[in-house]
Amino acid sequence: MRPRSADAPRRHVVLAGGGHAHVHVLRSLAMRPVAGVRFTLMSPDPLSVYSGMVPGRLVGLYGEEEGWIDVAALAARAGATYLRDRMLSLDPKRGAIETEKHGTLSYDVLSLDVGSRPRGMDAVRGARIVVGAKPVEEAAPRIARFLDEARAGKIPARVVVAGGGAGGLEVAFALRKQLAGIAGATVAVVESAPELLPGGSPAMRRLVARLSSRYDIATHLGTRVASVDDSHVALESGEALEASLVVWATGAKGLPFLAASGLPVDERGFLRVDDRLRSIAADAILAAGDCAALEGHPKLPRAGVYAVRQGPVLERNVRALAAGEPGELTRYRPQRDALSLLSTGDGRAAVSYYGFASHGRFWWWLKDWIDRRFIARYAPPRTTSLRRASSVAANVPMAPCGGCAAKLAPDALASVLERLAIPTSESVAIGLAAPDDAAVLRVPGEGDLVFTIDAFPAPVDDLVAAGEIAAVNAVSDVYAMGGVPFAALALAGVRIADAKTREADLFQLLSGARRALSSLAVDLVGGHSIDAETPLIGFTVLGRVPPGRAMTKGGARKGDLLVLTKPLGTGVVLAATRAGECPSTWTGIALDEMRRANDAAAAVFVEAGVRCCTDVSGFGLLGHLEEVLSASHVAADLWLGEIPALPGALELLACGWRSSADARLREALEATVEIPAGLEDDPRLALARDPQTSGGLLAAIAPEAWPKISAALVARGVRVARVGRVRAGPAGHMAVRERDGLVSEPGPELDRARGARSTAPGRA
Repeated sequence: MRPRSADAPRRHVVLAGGGHAHVHVLRSLAMRPVAGVRFTLMSPDPLSVYSGMVPGRLVGLYGEEEGWIDVAALAARAGATYLRDRMLSLDPKRGAIETEKHGTLSYDVLSLDVGSRPRGMDAVRGARIVVGAKPVEEAAPRIARFLDEARAGKIPARVVVAGGGAGGLEVAFALRKQLAGIAGATVAVVESAPELLPGGSPAMRRLVARLSSRYDIATHLGTRVASVDDSHVALESGEALEASLVVWATGAKGLPFLAASGLPVDERGFLRVDDRLRSIAADAILAAGDCAALEGHPKLPRAGVYAVRQGPVLERNVRALAAGEPGELTRYRPQRDALSLLSTGDGRAAVSYYGFASHGRFWWWLKDWIDRRFIARYAPPRTTSLRRASSVAANVPMAPCGGCAAKLAPDALASVLERLAIPTSESVAIGLAAPDDAAVLRVPGEGDLVFTIDAFPAPVDDLVAAGEIAAVNAVSDVYAMGGVPFAALALAGVRIADAKTREADLFQLLSGARRALSSLAVDLVGGHSIDAETPLIGFTVLGRVPPGRAMTKGGARKGDLLVLTKPLGTGVVLAATRAGECPSTWTGIALDEMRRANDAAAAVFVEAGVRCCTDVSGFGLLGHLEEVLSASHVAADLWLGEIPALPGALELLACGWRSSADARLREALEATVEIPAGLEDDPRLALARDPQTSGGLLAAIAPEAWPKISAALVARGVRVARVGRVRAGPAGHMAVRERDGLVSEPGPELDRARGARSTAPGRA
C-alpha cells in the first residue's frame, strides 16, 4: 500500500486469483516495480495454500501455520491493491469483471490464476458427510472433527475418497495412517478410470496399486459415485460402501464464469490459451495454472509444478502487456516430465521421474524439503521482518498513515481554536467552549441533537472496507456522547483518473459505507464527492440524546475505574500492512475490530448512567485519556500490564514498527506522562500511544457500579478491560504503572496485553 502520486496510472492490471503463478508475479513486482501501472490482486482468501502440502494440511500432517503463502502481504510489498473478493462474471468485450463485493472492475490487462473446482460434486453437495478437498480452510476442520469422533468411538471410522489421482491418493494414505489401530476402520478409493493415478507413468501406476494393497486401502476402479446418504455411498457399479466421511478429490473442471464469458474453453471448461499463456480470443487476457488449457498439450497434468514453471513466463508477459508491447511476449514450453512425489502418510513417499518409480523415507524427506523450500521463497513476514533488529525496522521510511492517524496534533488544534475565539450561542449545549467528541444542540421538545464530522484518507486500499471503517468510525463519536445516530452525509474523494475508475472508486467507498450505516439503522441522506490525490472518506453524522444526559469528557471523578472496550494496535498494524510486512491474519483481525461498532457498549453505559466517555482514535489511548483528565481536572494511574493488544501489535512494536503519527504524539504527551525508569521504550507504552482508527470507548466508571456494568457488557457481547484508575492530582497528569495492586479479581474482561493472542499469525 504505497502512497499514490497525483498522476493517474496509465493502465490497470487485474490479477484474479492467488495461485502459484501469481505468487511469482507479485514477488517479481515487489523486486522490480512497474511505473505508471496500477495493479490489483483479487482473491477470496488472503492466504493461499501451496498445492503440494494440501493433502498433508487436510489430515494434520502440517500445522495450521504451515503451507500458506500470504498473498495479501505479497501484494502490499508489490504496491498492488488487495481485494478480498471473487469474480462473478467476465465481459471481455467491455474489458470488465463483476465481483461479489466490489461491483464492476475495469481492466486493461487481466491475468487469471483462479484454480478450478472438482468434477461431479454438485450432485452430492447437499450430503452431510461429503467434504470437498478444496478449499482447505473449510475441509481441514471438518476432517479433523471426523478423526476426533472416530477415535472417540462416536462414529464408524469408515472413509471413502472420490478420486484416485495424486491428491485423492495422498488423502487416502494419510487417513489410513491416522485411523490405524481403530477397530473396523476402512478407507476406500473410487476412481472412474480403470487404474489408479490416471495420467501417471506406468511404473508409478503399478507402484501405487501395490502400495494401496499393502496399506489396506480398498480400490473401486472404472466406476463413479452415484449418490451419498448419511451412512452409505452408492456406486454406479451397483456396490454400496459404508461411510462416515466422503472426501471429494476428483479431477478438476473450470469455473462457470469462464465458459459464460464467451471466450473459447475446452471440454472441461478451462480457458484455452496459446503458448504465450494468452487467451486465443482475447489479447488482453492471460491465464495460468489449473484454470488454463494450453493449446497443443491436451494431456498436460494439472500439477502445481507446471503452474510454478508458468510463473516467470506469465510475469514477463504481464509486464509486456502492461507496457503496451504485445510483440514482446514470451513463449511457455512445458517440460517433458516432472518429478512427482506422493506422500503415503507414514514418513515415506513414492517418486516418479522419467519412468523411474520408487517408495521410501528418502523420497518423503525430498518432498518435504522441496515443499518447504518453495514456501520459504515467499515466507510470511513473521519469519522476516518480525525477527529483524528493531533498529532496522525503525529506520524503514514510513508512508503517511491514513485513518485517524492522519489527524492534526492535539496541541495545534487547541491553539487554532483558542485563536479563533468562536462565540457560543444559548442553543449550544456542548460546543467549542468545551470541545468533546461531538457537538450537542438544544432543540425544544425534540431532545438534544448530536452533531459530528469525521473524515480521513482511506486507511486501506480496499475501498469497500475503507467505507465501512470510516462510517463506523464517524458514528462512534455520537455513541461516545451517549447518543443514537440516525442520519449521515458523506464526503468522498476519489483519485484523479479516468471516468470508469472514478465511478468504481466512488461505488466501492459508498457501498461499504452504506452497508455499515444500514446495519446501525443510520440513513445515508446525501453528501458530496470530489477529486483527490488519494481516496478519502468522511461523514457528518446527526444523532439524538435525551436532554442533559450526554456523556462527556469532563465527567471523571476520583476513584473511578478507567475501562476500554477494544484492543489497541490498529495504527502499527496498518503501518506494517502498508509495507507488506504484517501477516494478513493480523491485518484481518484489525480490520474486523475497526468494522465493529461501539453501539452495544454505549447502550450499556447509557443505561447505567455513566457520566464520562470518549472514543479512542487518532490521539491514542494516552492522548484521549489526557483530554478526559484535563476536562475533569483530575489525574490517573494507567496500568500498562492491563492494556489489551490486537494480535501482532506488540510484536510489531517490539521490532520498531510505528505509525507515522507516533513521533508527534510522543512529543505532545511528554510533559503529561510520568514513566518509570526502564519503561521508556516498552512496546506496551508505544501501544498506549498508538493512534487508533475506529477504536473502542474509554469510560470512567464508579467502582461500585463496575460489577453490574461488566456483566451487562459481557451479556451484549462486549469484552472490556480495566486499564487505570482516576485519582487526585494535576489536571491531565498520567502516571504509568505495571498494574493496579488493588484489583484481585480479573473479571470477564478482554485479553490483556500480557496474555493477548498475538503470537501466531495463524488462520482467523
